[in-house]
Amino acid sequence: MSTSNRSIYQSIWIPLRLALIMVLFFVVQTYLQVEMRFLANEPRTLEGLVGILFAPLVHISLFHLLSNLFPLLCLGTVVYWFYGRIASAVFLRCYLLPQVLVWLFARPNLHVGSSGLVYGLAFFLIFLGFFRKDFKSLFISILILLFFGGLFYGIVPNYSGISWESHLAGVIAGGISAFEFSKKGGANTEY
Repeated sequence: MSTSNRSIYQSIWIPLRLALIMVLFFVVQTYLQVEMRFLANEPRTLEGLVGILFAPLVHISLFHLLSNLFPLLCLGTVVYWFYGRIASAVFLRCYLLPQVLVWLFARPNLHVGSSGLVYGLAFFLIFLGFFRKDFKSLFISILILLFFGGLFYGIVPNYSGISWESHLAGVIAGGISAFEFSKKGGANTEY
């Protein structure tokens, strides 16, 4: 399906569903007082394996949730709008690969939140433009850099309570996905 045949509503559908699930988890955790620590990604522990699937859905505060929801909806919609054919594969990779990398290599803390996915989607869009070198992809890369350039600050260890490892793992997942998908077909390939 080309971009011209895809509506904004079709493009936002999957990111919106994931955002609604994240809000549901937060409501259950906050208002029903259900402890969600068991869903966290705890590196190199058997219990932490469940976090590979569920940690992106759990957020520790309303600020944490909101700071991930807006970029998730924006970046996810851009990926589905402009790269519809590969969007689900990119989304799935950027959801799972950062969690696997965190489980394998991160500090022994509880890691939660969807920032690995957010960083994965952002850096997929950034890297794809530079790998493909076509006007549309480069233009999207520049816009993402302008609007989300502050993400670069989250890649380095700066605050003890923030999982910079998830951010870095998202950058890696987005970069790998962009590199692999840029090699499938030429620069004029319609995604």
